[in-house]
Amino acid sequence: MASPPPTSPDPDQTPTGRWWQLVADSNSWALAAAVVIGAITALANVAFHWAIDNARQFFQEDMAGALGVSGHGASYNIFEAGLSGIPESWWLIPLIPVAGMTLLAILDRWFPGEMKGYGLPRLLEMVNNRGGYLRRRWITLKTISSAITLGSGMSAGIEGPIAQIGGSIGSTVSRAIRPSADRLRVLIACGSASAIAATFSSPIAGVMFAEEIVLLGRFQAQSFYLIVLAAGSATIVSQYLKADQPILSAPNFEFHVNHELVFYVLMGLLCGLLAVLFIRSFYAIRDWFERSSISPTLQPIAGGAVVGVALIVFPQISASGYETMNEAFKGNMAAELLLALVLMKILMTGVTLGCGGSGGVFAPAMFIGAAFGGGFASLVNILIPGAISAPGGFALIGMGAFLSAATHAPLTAIFLLFELTKDYNVVLPIMITSVSATLVARRIFNDSIDTHELARKGFDVHATGETAVLKNLYVSGLVSKDFQQVPESMSLTEFVRYVTNSQHTTFPVVDRAGQLSGTIGIENFRAVLLNREAWPYVVVGELADRDVPTLKGSDTLYHAMELMASREVEQVPVVDDADAGRVVGVLKASDLQSFYQKRLLARELHG
Repeated sequence: MASPPPTSPDPDQTPTGRWWQLVADSNSWALAAAVVIGAITALANVAFHWAIDNARQFFQEDMAGALGVSGHGASYNIFEAGLSGIPESWWLIPLIPVAGMTLLAILDRWFPGEMKGYGLPRLLEMVNNRGGYLRRRWITLKTISSAITLGSGMSAGIEGPIAQIGGSIGSTVSRAIRPSADRLRVLIACGSASAIAATFSSPIAGVMFAEEIVLLGRFQAQSFYLIVLAAGSATIVSQYLKADQPILSAPNFEFHVNHELVFYVLMGLLCGLLAVLFIRSFYAIRDWFERSSISPTLQPIAGGAVVGVALIVFPQISASGYETMNEAFKGNMAAELLLALVLMKILMTGVTLGCGGSGGVFAPAMFIGAAFGGGFASLVNILIPGAISAPGGFALIGMGAFLSAATHAPLTAIFLLFELTKDYNVVLPIMITSVSATLVARRIFNDSIDTHELARKGFDVHATGETAVLKNLYVSGLVSKDFQQVPESMSLTEFVRYVTNSQHTTFPVVDRAGQLSGTIGIENFRAVLLNREAWPYVVVGELADRDVPTLKGSDTLYHAMELMASREVEQVPVVDDADAGRVVGVLKASDLQSFYQKRLLARELHG
């Protein structure tokens, strides 16, 4: 018996074939993309800080020196030095932020809507509700606008803009592999995580920032490893470039379970209340600018003048304020100055970003928390001498607690402090205070400073799991234009002939003005089907169902599904948002169910 001829090896089973199968797998490409995003974002972080340093050199050194107001910084205390510590040419100090905001207003004329304002809520909206594709030019524009804003002394932070820049890098790199919508969201979050990791040399805090803030706390194990890879890659590149020098110098922290625990809890509760004040005042100031009669072009200049006047007395609120935070950690600042800085930083951050300055609220929140924690501890020691052994420790914990309450991101705050201090002693007090502060803030005000803007636009940021699939998508995206409406004056004879030649079984009924008056389906005229003699004398309007549920294009798909389930209907007319009587389409239960199942399947497959 002849042996069978030898067969050639399956090319897919060779080492080369298995390699190409691996790299062709979208998951493998996503792994590589996460690493690349982290590395590029670390490089962008270096360029971002270089731009800010040069802008600060120009405004705070060169320009301030020419005006004779340089050297007026964090060491000045109005309550001790009085007006004698202010430079002789103090009235020229506001010219520095005014110059910066004038330049920003000019650039905004070339790139309207992209240079000014607090951009992180826009990033969250783009990632979670608008497909996730971010413009490449954000990388350059946000670097320039933030450098001008912060370099000229306006009160804002670097973390919001660098998170946007990282997100834009994630979106840009992702286009090469054309991922699913859900995978694209994760890769953008990888960029934001990398930005925070590179800024603070805190990879775990970067991961938590992406999960809690960028992805709105919707944790998925399938996406977690990509964010970890990106944050780790960014940290490694930063360390290699020696760009991971700490911007905050956390002191040695000692914590003993004693009476001070009560003060930590109390401080946490107060931080929660203060965070609500910060969020509400931030949006109130921004709304005031939007309603103001001041020209949008002049608003940044006006805001620069206001912040400039505040800088005369409180130079500590300039830019991110890291130098002042480091002094607060040492416990060297007086209670009255720290508490005054809390109020001024809240107000001037609102003015800076409300008038159109570019920056974030992450660093201002840390500043407010550090100043409040240090002031709180010093005030307690005045009232109860010796009650708190190290006020600087309360400044450190207060920084994390307030950040947690303002952003509703306790894990980000906890891990950030742990990685900054590299001290396990900090874990217990920051856990207690951050959770206490966040619970109080959420109890009083359901939205964080980052999500409140989305909530005001109708975006349900608190939807989770399968509910989020439908709560944040709208009827307008699924409405079918394939429908036929009939006049209520049509006779039943004509309607039967019409139905026979139509693929539809349910029809919107309209009056003479073309306004929706009901719906009619085959089931509506079953009772008169056998009485053919009556058909010419019966019109559609007599048989139509007048109790008609309707939807608008702006309604969420979640609302549509609830409506269809409660009314037990398979099709609902969709009316114009401005004219509730004009039918623009229909939403079919079959289309909605099919879309829902596909979205869930995509989420399972791609994370």
